[in-house]
Order: sequence, then C-alpha cells, then structure tokens
Amino acid sequence: MSLKKAASRVIRLQAAIGVASAALWVVVGGVQAGLAAIAGAGISVFMTFFVAVRWSLRSAGEREPRAILGAFYRTQTMKLLLGTALIFVAVRALDDHAAALVITLALTLAAYGLVLLGDID
Repeated sequence: MSLKKAASRVIRLQAAIGVASAALWVVVGGVQAGLAAIAGAGISVFMTFFVAVRWSLRSAGEREPRAILGAFYRTQTMKLLLGTALIFVAVRALDDHAAALVITLALTLAAYGLVLLGDID
C-alpha cells in the first residue's frame, strides 16, 4: 500500500472515529464535550497529515538508508513536539472537558493499527 493511500485511509478512519466519539460526548457531556472531542480528533488527523506530507516530501529525493532513517526520526520528533504542544494548548483551553479531548485522541490513534494491520497478507 502506498504512503498516500495508507495516510488517506488512516485520516478517514480517524475522522469517522472522531465524529462518532463527539456524538457520544455530546449526549454524555454536552456540546462543549463534543467540541473537545472534535479538537482531539482534529489534532490526531493533523499529526497524521503532517507526517504523511513531510515524509513524502523528504523521502522522495533521499535513497540512502541512513538519509531515509534520519528523515524518519526528524519527522517523528517534530510530530511528537508539535502534537505535545497542540494537546497542551487544547487541554488548557478546554480544561473542563479535557477527558473528552484526550479519550477521543487516544481512540483515533487506533486507526493506525486497524488500517496498517488490516493490510497484512
């Protein structure tokens, strides 16, 4: 499976999980909890998109294994730093509904396993 196809599948599944989770949070905790869940899903989708775009741009011109590995580590490090900052800001802004944000974010990360493991022959 190509990077573009895998990333597209992961992002679509993350969005679907995020919408379903937000709907549940609206019922359980109100509209603000639903918005916090959407923020959590949005962070997850953004991080997936960021890695896919950055990785595809970096790896296209690099063929040496050391260069590819270096690009991978730099991309993952930037993703973790960016993700941490986004989560911190979102939790501070939506502190009354941080559980909805973090739980939805965690649920959307399951999309990686579902998509990537589902493609194993």
